[in-house]
Amino acid sequence: MKMLFKQTALALAISGMAITVHAQTESNPAETLATEQDTAPVPAQTDSVDLAAAEAAEPAPVDPGMMLMEQIDNWKQGAGASLSRLAESGDIFMAEGSSFVKVTPDAADWADHRLMAYKDALMNAQAQFIEFEGISSRAETVSKLFDDKSQMPTFSPAELQSSNKLEEVLNKAVALAGGKLDEQLSKLGINPDEFNAAPPAKRARLFENSISEQITTRARASLTGLVPVKTFEANDAEGRHAIAVIVVASDKMRQFIYDMKQSKGDLAPNPKKVGGPSLRERFSENKAALIHEFGIRKMYDENGYPVLVSFGQAGTGYNGSDFNRKMNARKGAFLYAKADAYANFAYLLNAVGNAETSSSRKSTDVTDGIVEAEKDGVITSEENRIEMVKAINNEISARGSISDLPGTRQLLRWTAKHPQYGNEINGVIYVWHPVSEQNARNMRNFKPKHQEQAKPQEHNSKTHTTGTTQSRDLMSADDF
Repeated sequence: MKMLFKQTALALAISGMAITVHAQTESNPAETLATEQDTAPVPAQTDSVDLAAAEAAEPAPVDPGMMLMEQIDNWKQGAGASLSRLAESGDIFMAEGSSFVKVTPDAADWADHRLMAYKDALMNAQAQFIEFEGISSRAETVSKLFDDKSQMPTFSPAELQSSNKLEEVLNKAVALAGGKLDEQLSKLGINPDEFNAAPPAKRARLFENSISEQITTRARASLTGLVPVKTFEANDAEGRHAIAVIVVASDKMRQFIYDMKQSKGDLAPNPKKVGGPSLRERFSENKAALIHEFGIRKMYDENGYPVLVSFGQAGTGYNGSDFNRKMNARKGAFLYAKADAYANFAYLLNAVGNAETSSSRKSTDVTDGIVEAEKDGVITSEENRIEMVKAINNEISARGSISDLPGTRQLLRWTAKHPQYGNEINGVIYVWHPVSEQNARNMRNFKPKHQEQAKPQEHNSKTHTTGTTQSRDLMSADDF
């Protein structure tokens, strides 16, 4: 009877709600229609289209490393196709190395970080050549299975007694200075509870299933004649740069280096290379393009003579408005650039490289037994973990030296702003020329006669304006 009454009451309640809703619908049909339209479910297809449009609107992330790989592939199929074919046939050695600039362009020393990224990429390419000429490798693999539950550690009665005494002493010490210590720890933002004395514990290995491998590779080779022929650079929208270098080595280039060092400048020009603009004309037309030139190249001048062209650069490292500081910073940058250019000669003409890599990997499944001493006795537990432990140590070194190289001279000195960021970069171009070496050797024993020179007239400057000056052309080529 009670159940029937409940069902009847529920039916009446539902009916009353239905009547109320019907009355509201009839009183405002337009509002009801609008509500139905607003609350109508949106087709799933519309959601998919909107999502796809949103994803398409977002630019895909740019990876400078991937951009470099694409650049290199395009170069190998285009301007570098001839070198690629020679490398594939085994006539020459060609490899590439890459690295990245560790800071963004807003750093004052970004230009120098960029230069060091080039050197890192060059060394990575050199390492491939060093290993190409011969490696020594040692490898060891160890598989281990250990299971001994009897290794569970224990506390002797004497250890438990001394542990209890130590705990009493610690408790008294903490009680004596606890207030002051807690206050100081709280000021440092450290929870005093974290410094509660932990109970003494022992651990022991109960089970181990592991496999480990250690590999060591060493190589040493001469880098003489290894030339960087091409440099690539890529960056993303946030200013993160990556740099790649392609190096080439061949018997022909090594023979040229040997002949050059033995010739004392007595090298004949190549008739097929005669003509074209001079070296100065080639590089002075677009100084901003020199920002992308690193390393050393073998080229020919307009008379067909083989020459070595070395590029050096360094960042100013100062972006302020103080004139003296800017001039001093620029002066130092040119000295760094000069040293960089000279170093390129040493690496090309007489250098040795070493490469060593040590790596280890270990996959383990271990169980440790743990016992902790408490006031009332000991608590034992087991701890299991599975982990992969890896370690690597990679070292590459290159050492170059030249004791006597006459005939090098500065061809060009330049200062330019980076076209994207405005960072000031200073650079030099140094050239070794066979005729210059002959002239330098001849001048070593030459003793000039002292001649009186006319004193220039003095002019007092009364205003300070920007400008440039140069000396008069007092001599011509016929004088030499």
